[in-house]
Amino acid sequence: MGTLNFDRYHAAMGDASYKDVARLHDTPLSGAQAAFYVTQRKLPFAPCLGHERLVRLLTDSQIDRPRLRFLEQDRGGLQLFAKAIEDMRVVGAIRAVRPGTIVFAQQPFADITGAFGLTQAQEIKFEHAFDLPMTTASTAMQFRMAAGDERWLSDFSLRRNGDIERAVDIATYAFIGGFNDTSNMEAAHRLDIPAVGTQAHYWQLAYIEYMYEPEIEPLTGKPKHFEQVAFERWLDANPNGTTLLLDTIDVYMGAVHAAMAATSTEARRRAFKGFRVDSGDLAELGAWCLRFFEANGLHRLRPNLTGDLDVAKVRRIVKDFPEVAGFGIGTKLSSEVPAVAGVVFKQCVIGDRATLKVGNSQEKTTLPGRLQLFRGIAANGNYVADVTGLDEEEIEIPGASRVERLLGPFWEDGQRVAIPSIEKQKAIVEEQRKRFADIDHYPCLLSDRLRTLRDDLTARMRSDNSGWADVLRMPEQVGDETMPI
Repeated sequence: MGTLNFDRYHAAMGDASYKDVARLHDTPLSGAQAAFYVTQRKLPFAPCLGHERLVRLLTDSQIDRPRLRFLEQDRGGLQLFAKAIEDMRVVGAIRAVRPGTIVFAQQPFADITGAFGLTQAQEIKFEHAFDLPMTTASTAMQFRMAAGDERWLSDFSLRRNGDIERAVDIATYAFIGGFNDTSNMEAAHRLDIPAVGTQAHYWQLAYIEYMYEPEIEPLTGKPKHFEQVAFERWLDANPNGTTLLLDTIDVYMGAVHAAMAATSTEARRRAFKGFRVDSGDLAELGAWCLRFFEANGLHRLRPNLTGDLDVAKVRRIVKDFPEVAGFGIGTKLSSEVPAVAGVVFKQCVIGDRATLKVGNSQEKTTLPGRLQLFRGIAANGNYVADVTGLDEEEIEIPGASRVERLLGPFWEDGQRVAIPSIEKQKAIVEEQRKRFADIDHYPCLLSDRLRTLRDDLTARMRSDNSGWADVLRMPEQVGDETMPI
């Protein structure tokens, strides 16, 4: 059953658009054909993901009687809008870029065209569909670029995501964006990928009684440290291979206790495949531990580093400790990302007229007309530049042997384009990422025709020849005697 997945202003505008007083000359505003494009403002680049979420939101739209009654009883009397949405199905024709297509800030990656009254009320569905997937995949891409293609990236964000469904979504879009696996068992089950993770610090802490009643180390005849006992038990419980977490007490001594445990029997030596450090100077400690283990005959171990890692820290660790095998990323993948996509839904056509929002902030000025996103491709397959233009344009891009139109039909008359599998979307993102020579400085332009339309329309919209200045007074013209006390 559908929910009232819209703001009150959508309901208020929708209701008003059905009233005779809101007609566009002889046309009811509710039925006027309108187009709205979808973009994101805040990420430098992001794979466009979330198409399957959009499908769910659009198809799960039947509103039950209690919710319709709530609308009808609103203080504004929203009966007309309630009646319009009572039997609402998918509204309008939708275009979108292919799932996994890497797009840049301010570029149109989807649009919808339909009758104004109901189409404008689809805004939140588009924003909910794309915002989290694009935010997560963009963050994952940046981690992948920092780590390099050969190192492992694991999603450790489950505990930071608030609920399991959001956590599964984070794991899914991180996987598409470049991660290898997840610690989230439910996500691993749904994605059909291996789950990763071994032990927490409290495994070692559970053996603290051996600090008071110690076992004796056969090689020295002296008491074993309780952490060595915990490591021995863990290696015995996981004979096919495991990772030891070294920083429960002190990383240097954690490495000592791990080495003592792993070298105590051949079975334990075979079980010890890698180590994890979760605090301190990760590059320095990881490098020291690797050298220490090598010096004690423990070879080919995988150093895995975790601990509130962001992209800049990963990049620095790779530079200082290139032997690092993998990273576990949690907080900075989900709850403390540097920026969210900021997906927005903006009107660009009403009837047969282009329109735009101008405002007083340049970064919030929108684009007019039926838009298209063009991508130039060189003879070697690399991407040259993008141009946002008008759909009827034919664009040439210098250095490109061909130009692709990225916005294409996605949903119309109840029929939609097939959405690739998760694995296919991951492959699409990886293949595209390698075709940008310098993604951080990739040219994204407006066509001359679109820029001219935007500027001319802006100037005309700002022009007002109604003679209002003969009727109204500016604040500085108001005398003190009329000011409120």
